[in-house]
Amino acid sequence: MTSETFFMDTSIPIYAAGKPSDHKETCTKLLEKVEKGELKAAIDAEVIQEILYRFHRLGMPRQGLELSGHVLRLSIRVLPVVRRDIDEAILLFSKYSSKGIPPRDTLHAAVMLNNGMTKVITVDRHFGGIIKEVQRVEPESLAQ
Repeated sequence: MTSETFFMDTSIPIYAAGKPSDHKETCTKLLEKVEKGELKAAIDAEVIQEILYRFHRLGMPRQGLELSGHVLRLSIRVLPVVRRDIDEAILLFSKYSSKGIPPRDTLHAAVMLNNGMTKVITVDRHFGGIIKEVQRVEPESLAQ
């Protein structure tokens, strides 16, 4: 087990809770490792908001509440979003918006950077590819 804390993107619990897909099994294994304390992970408050919003839009608020509750019961650090994160996110968005990066992902990157994290576990390829300040970690590399 590494002592490093990884930022866990919203895509991990979403795929774990979703229908069968190429990512479901790997994302489920990652959540199990976090739950057992074998993988140190953090999220920000926006991850929970994203989960709730996604399931709200799907007309499935109960499932969003259940998934949010499950994520919060993990051995996971929940980082707040504070003013300096917003300021940094605006800078990152101005830098990367022309490359199609959504504002919520620049906010995640800002929270990561302001909390000394540079590695994000995600299936989203633009993390670490376009957002140069952070490194994308393939979920499969940690699910073993």
